[in-house]
Amino acid sequence: YFKAFTKQFTTGENYQAGADRELQTVRQMMIDFLQNHSQEVRPPACPPLDPVWSSDITSLFDKNSHHYTAIVFESNSSYVGREVILDLIQYENIVVRRALNSDKAFLEKLGVPSVPSCYLIQPNGSHGLINNLKPLRSFFSSYLKSLPGVRKKLLLPLQLPAQENKEEGTEIKVWKEFDKTKLYMADLESGLHFLLRVELATHKTLEGAELKTFKDFVTISAKV
Repeated sequence: YFKAFTKQFTTGENYQAGADRELQTVRQMMIDFLQNHSQEVRPPACPPLDPVWSSDITSLFDKNSHHYTAIVFESNSSYVGREVILDLIQYENIVVRRALNSDKAFLEKLGVPSVPSCYLIQPNGSHGLINNLKPLRSFFSSYLKSLPGVRKKLLLPLQLPAQENKEEGTEIKVWKEFDKTKLYMADLESGLHFLLRVELATHKTLEGAELKTFKDFVTISAKV
């Protein structure tokens, strides 16, 4: 691990994953590491990962805001909320927080029947549970990224130190604002990625009519 803005030479700090090298385990270890950072050495881009309390959530209601606020209600052992928070780092017009299901009365008051669940507070102050979403990180993150006005932050060009013998004609490319009236290849790739890696992955097996539908879809995709 290399601390942010380290000025002195360092070979980094080693952290062992232990015997369990499953991807989910390593991811959770990294999340624990980020959350347990002291404030002094916390990476500047890392959002707060600690849970908020019911009183904090109540204060957000009936307040007009310029952004959405999503609250992932979950159990103490769940990592879904923190994963969704980290998924949405690069997106603007939305803030994601997590809350634990310890205050049963508060969850009942909000109409949260089970966890993990995603509760959305809109910019105009209206709020409610997001229904018809599977309780998975991928579904929560994809839904929040698709909200009107939620989009990736524009990345500023890196200010690199001037290089000697710089070749003529080289320049830093600045990201351009996208045209909402056009369809980009990235949109098509994103749609295919979601269909094949998220929606299709919810089916353990495909057979009969479902398998035929998928084969037809692949055939049409290949043709067009």
